[in-house]
Amino acid sequence: MPVPQPLGRSLVPIPGESLPGFLLRLSFRLNLAPAQLAELTGLTAGSGTASRLHAALLTGIPEPGRRLFAHMTRLTDGQVAGLGMAAWQERYPLPACTPGKRPSLPTDRWSLFAPATRYCPECLAGGGSAVQESFGGPWLKSWHLPVVFACPAHQRLLEHRCPECGYAVGAGSGDRASPALLPVMRLGGLHPAQCRAVLVPGGRSRWTLPGCCGARLDQTRPRRHASPGLLALQDKILRLLNPDGPASTVSAGMPASPASYFADLRALGLLAYSTWPETRHLSPSSEIAAAIDQHVASFRQQEAERQANSPESVARTTPPPLDAAVSAGLAHIANSILNGTPDETRRHMRPLLPSSTAKAGRSNWARWVTVSAVPCSEGLQAAYDPLLRRFTSPFGQPRGRSRAVRAARWGPENVPALIPEDWYERHFTPLADVSPILARRTAALRLVQMVAGGSLAEAAHFLGLSSGDGSWPRQGGRVYSSAGIVHSGTRQQPDPSGFEASLRSLARELSDPDMPLVNYQQRRRALQNWSIDEWTWDSLVARMPPISRTHMPDLGDRKRQLASVYVWVRVTVGEPTFAPRPIEAAQPPDVQEDWRRSWNGIWWALLTATKPRAAYTSLRAELDDLASTLAMTIDPSPHGDSSLGTVALYVSRRPRRPRRQRTPGGYFEDDYIE
Repeated sequence: MPVPQPLGRSLVPIPGESLPGFLLRLSFRLNLAPAQLAELTGLTAGSGTASRLHAALLTGIPEPGRRLFAHMTRLTDGQVAGLGMAAWQERYPLPACTPGKRPSLPTDRWSLFAPATRYCPECLAGGGSAVQESFGGPWLKSWHLPVVFACPAHQRLLEHRCPECGYAVGAGSGDRASPALLPVMRLGGLHPAQCRAVLVPGGRSRWTLPGCCGARLDQTRPRRHASPGLLALQDKILRLLNPDGPASTVSAGMPASPASYFADLRALGLLAYSTWPETRHLSPSSEIAAAIDQHVASFRQQEAERQANSPESVARTTPPPLDAAVSAGLAHIANSILNGTPDETRRHMRPLLPSSTAKAGRSNWARWVTVSAVPCSEGLQAAYDPLLRRFTSPFGQPRGRSRAVRAARWGPENVPALIPEDWYERHFTPLADVSPILARRTAALRLVQMVAGGSLAEAAHFLGLSSGDGSWPRQGGRVYSSAGIVHSGTRQQPDPSGFEASLRSLARELSDPDMPLVNYQQRRRALQNWSIDEWTWDSLVARMPPISRTHMPDLGDRKRQLASVYVWVRVTVGEPTFAPRPIEAAQPPDVQEDWRRSWNGIWWALLTATKPRAAYTSLRAELDDLASTLAMTIDPSPHGDSSLGTVALYVSRRPRRPRRQRTPGGYFEDDYIE
């Protein structure tokens, strides 16, 4: 197929210009209708008919249409790419127009503001050059984003309606949303700055064109001035949108990527909007607050009418407001909340959410923020997580599944079943009336939830704290159920959110490139059914001083099993309660019962012996060497003994025996063996 000849004339895109703006200017220069120009330049390939291009093209022209468009308009690949928003993808995630698939707008209208657009009349009037005097100034692509509400160059809020007909610019007919890239594309002869709102619908025939408003949008009219505070915020947003702009910013007192910062703005803007007028006092001015009042009242009236007509209909996601004053106010409120630390941000958010964490976690806002395609920043998550946190019920199916907070250099495999004592001492404040063992165990479970998501029971299953069949373990095995004790204990502390804040602090330490990581899951799997074999045990005993063997005549299978549990605890950094006991399991029932009766005394002696030549001191030294060798065999890392855990000084309250079946009516003491 022969390559078509390029257009006889073209235009150089103005920096920041959008694809629909370029089409309007070029079609005006060539005296063509935008639909004709779209067909000539190949924009209709897989993207719709010439008279109705899809607004998803705002993000970019997909191949092979992009190459043909560049050829026909005499533009470079870089110039064509600059007409779309794809350059912002890493900073402000946008939907992609995939070749071979039907284009679509995102379901979350807070991420892309299309097809309606805002505009600055002075920018549309042009910058004084001969080309812009003839064909108009640029329609900027940033005007399609809800976070762009002001023009810093002319120090004004953007407009969104035609001053003559009053319709929203770019919506086509009235304010009704349309997925079209441009309205009335079959109509030619209009200046790029003329309003294309349809006043007189066209006939069914393709030759009967609709009548448009045609008012000039680039005429000087009374402007809405933007305050210095709003202009500073807009400048910050535009710098973060710039691909060459800052790689990070600060949100809720912690570093955040531009994408996470914009996710924070959307999340808190939606929260302020849905709970209005609770945050009215944070508005930048009374005029801005009045604009939000009017917009929220209008939306709520529409929702009430819709509910009255269809009571069973599901509430819709709130679309971004058209009025730049409303967007400016919500962005200012959100940014003001994000200016503090996580604790200060949480104090602003607490009155906006139900006082009960269970109800807050089930709120529409909580569901929206936890399933958003782009996660919020670490600072905002640290702020809202204690307000939404829900623990799994000990009985029945888990009530909620935690979403992984974000990608990290560490994963659930780097979490031991019992966080080490030094981790706990560095980051956590002891909880009054709560066992440190339960707190350390719960911290390990929550770390797995934070990085991998899922329910508390699934985290327990991953760490080996429960067993059983099914997608989540329950009957027939041990199910970790004491997180509720820690949860209740934290609510009684002076700082109820301190435990979650400590978890965030520990997570940041694990994300530090200088923090050595150990694959504890690999160790747990390698030692799943492990015990010291007889040959290794005999060699170990032979190395003990003769006087030690004299004072410990019983060095048979019972002590071999206990020693195996000790080594397992040190290598996996776990708890003896959950260690495998294959030697004990192979014994007759009466022998197993006899071993259980003597377990506590022997275990305590092994852990607390201090005399240099005492039997248990010598045995513990040999077991420590074995644990170190075993850890480096499983995980040949450079960390050596530093990756071994300490053994907590606690014993079972009673000899270990099969646990009694729990019932929803209460807990048995055996469920909390310490």
